[in-house]
Amino acid sequence: MLVGAFACAHTPQLLARPGTEDRDLVLRVHAAFARVKRRLETLRADAIAIIAGDHVEAFFLDAVPALAVYVGTECAGTFGRYRYRFPIHEPLARSIVEQGVERGFDLFYTQHAPLDYAFYVPLHFTMPEPPVPIIPLHVNVYLPPQPTPRRCYDWGRALGEILRARPERVAVMASGGMSHFPGTDRYASPEFDYDRRLLETLKAGQGRELAAITGEELDKMGNIELRTWATLLGAVGEAKADVYCYEPSWHHGNAVVEWPV
Repeated sequence: MLVGAFACAHTPQLLARPGTEDRDLVLRVHAAFARVKRRLETLRADAIAIIAGDHVEAFFLDAVPALAVYVGTECAGTFGRYRYRFPIHEPLARSIVEQGVERGFDLFYTQHAPLDYAFYVPLHFTMPEPPVPIIPLHVNVYLPPQPTPRRCYDWGRALGEILRARPERVAVMASGGMSHFPGTDRYASPEFDYDRRLLETLKAGQGRELAAITGEELDKMGNIELRTWATLLGAVGEAKADVYCYEPSWHHGNAVVEWPV
């Protein structure tokens, strides 16, 4: 069953904490992460299905899936000095692949791709005690052509149906966002007003509107990673978002959000 839904920033500076960052801002985001961790413990989740993109760590021009599921028994990756490894809830991962294909989604699956830091950063801060296995769900956010927000939303709706029919208590987490422009001359000028307007829409339970946004608009506003949010929103439907925090740094809109399910 689906017992919880969250979105968490994966801004690498939240983990690496270089001197360029506002210490108090970082600690406020850490406090919101801690709140997610407490909620996951309260919800007694058996597994976390985490939806994230890939910064050309796992997939590049030899294989660029639009949507992928990590299967097998575990997944692992590296980020700077961090080396991480997580168990995968294999029966649930394989069920998602099989039932997703039955619902018309041509899902790529892998047992060997490295796990990007987009998955690791939120889990570093929010993994409950005791830890639970994960199901990493990849959405291509960076290498064109990406899936449309509508396709991501529809995949999330199917994912929600699959999880609600399962006996395990599963929390869904979307990793990414909000506005940022890495590697461009707009890096220090994110679209914070756009972020705030979108969060107000989500607080009103109008998440379906994200599915109607074009990929071009997401790119223009520095929000290509919100394809992961669109996937989650398909799963939660019209639930109203509870925004734990929105902290605009000089280069990134950092949001932590919960949707009651």
